[in-house]
Amino acid sequence: MRKILTGLIVLLVVSMAPLQSAGAKGVYVRDWITISVRTSPYETAKITGLANTNDYLETLEEQEEWTKVRTPEGKQGWVQNRYLTKQTPKALIIDQLNEKVKSLSENNQTLREENKQLQKENRERTYKMSALSKDIDNVKTDYDNLKSAAAEYLELKKSYEDLQGLFKAHSEKMGMLEKENSALKTSERIIFTLVGGGFIILGLVVGVLLQIVRSRPKKAGYKF
Repeated sequence: MRKILTGLIVLLVVSMAPLQSAGAKGVYVRDWITISVRTSPYETAKITGLANTNDYLETLEEQEEWTKVRTPEGKQGWVQNRYLTKQTPKALIIDQLNEKVKSLSENNQTLREENKQLQKENRERTYKMSALSKDIDNVKTDYDNLKSAAAEYLELKKSYEDLQGLFKAHSEKMGMLEKENSALKTSERIIFTLVGGGFIILGLVVGVLLQIVRSRPKKAGYKF
């Protein structure tokens, strides 16, 4: 992390000068001093204000030893060139870098907190995914068991239907046999009845014949 911050600071230092020079034309007050802003370019002229280190002064007019400037407060006056520089003061650079470092540190802390939250959410998500995977495995096992049971059920259903078919065929055959048996029994009864009736009729006929024979007159010399 320190290497990253160091690289960012170096980058900011290198890039800061051209970025600042791209603005309005002006100068800075040199490091660690406070200078007077005067009404005219003389050391005895009246002081109208002060300019401090890091102040950016807008250049209005330039002379050999003096420069007319406008301060950040909007006051105009003359300051000596020896107290001015076109380079960004080190103190200002340091302050700007400190602000950048502070901002980066805050961002880094925010990122750390977000990372912790993401890690927590990732752990929770991993736990949920693990639980979900277990549920999926259980469902798959239940599905396989159900599939196996369904296959067994289909086999049992087929066997049951086959048995039902055999039972139906057997029942139909039994019905036909019962009908045939009933018809045979009826035929036997008829035959027995006819035979019995025949014997009865035959006995009656024989009895009648014997009666006729007995009732005929006997001839002489004939013994019966």
